[in-house]
Amino acid sequence: MADGQDAIAELARAGRPSGVHGPPGTSSRGTESDATGESSEVGVVRFHGGHTTRPKAILDLERQEKWATAAYDDIRAHADHDMIAGSLRLTDRLDGSAGFTGEEIARVRKHIFFDDHPLSDYEGGIVQRRYDPSPEMAEAWLRLRAGRALPEDVALLEHELAEARYYDAHPGATYREAHRAANGLSNWQNRIPEPTYEDYSTPWR
Repeated sequence: MADGQDAIAELARAGRPSGVHGPPGTSSRGTESDATGESSEVGVVRFHGGHTTRPKAILDLERQEKWATAAYDDIRAHADHDMIAGSLRLTDRLDGSAGFTGEEIARVRKHIFFDDHPLSDYEGGIVQRRYDPSPEMAEAWLRLRAGRALPEDVALLEHELAEARYYDAHPGATYREAHRAANGLSNWQNRIPEPTYEDYSTPWR
């Protein structure tokens, strides 16, 4: 890995309150979701004029956070689960099957971008909130919806689907428990790829 990517991987392993889903202290509450998992914008700040591409200054955490937050807003605004499932229909799965169903991708999408989760706060308590925006996860999703998935992006889907199903099967489970169980199936945290500097405004439909 390059030095910048080493630093990213180290941040991802640093035991943040939201796990590997985003840097500490950020908020993903720029939108409110309805019963379908879609979002209505609430005070969303958009970035235009070339700022829709992930900044190359990887160690500038403020700029990375702003980009990830805007990318998450864009992802929440577009139902893309069926398109992603279609592009992955021949992809090998860990269980020996091929492809993801639209329902599975929709479950992962809701889990990552909409659901509240039991996350540790800085006082050692548990708070229910969304995962913080992660530039690495945003890029993975943008590649998935553009039909340019990397093997690591498929590993992310396997991890997040396992994590979501763990929560479903174990009411009251903590993030640490669900994350550990999902890592036993697919440890995306140790497979985060180099940045590809995705642009969330790029047409993909």
